[in-house]
Amino acid sequence: MTSRENGATQLRGYAFIILANLSFAVGWSFVTATEGDFSAWQLILLRGVVFVLALTPWAIRNPRVAAGVNRRLLVLRGLLGTGMMVCLAYAVLLLPLSTATILGKTTPFWDLVFLWVLLSLRPVLSEILLVPVAFVGLLLILVPEGQLSIATVSHTGLLLGLAAGMFNGLEFITLRWLRRDEPTHTVNLWYAGITIILTLPFAIGSPWPDQPMIWFFAVMFGLSSFFGQTLLAEAMETITPTVASVSCLLVPAFATLIGWVVFGQLLSGLELVGITVVLTAGALMQIRESRQRDGLGAAKFRWQK
Repeated sequence: MTSRENGATQLRGYAFIILANLSFAVGWSFVTATEGDFSAWQLILLRGVVFVLALTPWAIRNPRVAAGVNRRLLVLRGLLGTGMMVCLAYAVLLLPLSTATILGKTTPFWDLVFLWVLLSLRPVLSEILLVPVAFVGLLLILVPEGQLSIATVSHTGLLLGLAAGMFNGLEFITLRWLRRDEPTHTVNLWYAGITIILTLPFAIGSPWPDQPMIWFFAVMFGLSSFFGQTLLAEAMETITPTVASVSCLLVPAFATLIGWVVFGQLLSGLELVGITVVLTAGALMQIRESRQRDGLGAAKFRWQK
């Protein structure tokens, strides 16, 4: 592959990851719009059903590909992804949207730790410094006037948001490994199937809403998530877990902009500064991506050495 082709491939990966995070932000906005009429288990179950319905025609045409090659890793990714989604869905229902998405996107911190602990990829100074810088930007988005008190929000929601970030960090590493052998649709089909199996026992016992508009919001959440997960899996073929995890900080930034454009929420100057800081930190992180990409190519888990 020539340097020009490699650069075009990388730009495609960056574009896909940005669009993926925009799709995730739109999806979580639809969750907020359901106003808690669905439980978190029900929302994630419906999301899995939407994925399966969207992918069934492809699976029928490509049964061998859909069956997968690295099935243990496909199952692991499904477990991690489902855990992340359930935790974040509960956090969104218990906390303000911006708060929940920021906690759920503490992924870069977890990602640097997991890459070091699992793969012996020690973080460099730029990675260690840029992640806190990005979170300073997120705090400006979250508390532009310094009025939100941790004492007034759900502690359970805070813990679930942090757990979502942890699961997301492991999910990115697993997804990067899967994209060596598995196509995007195979990864998402297994993800959806495992999600349905895990959430169905907890979802069927709760009452279901009967308002058509609430169901519309839930289905749109599923469709937005499917679009985002497809773009994410495509992007993970070329970008590293660290870049993906830092880029996911765009979700709360996008959520803030959606609140301003769609819901008429006020957008302060500090919030705009915060969004700029997040975008700048994410862009600077790309400088170190080639180092990590080379490291990942030769990396093995500690127990494989």
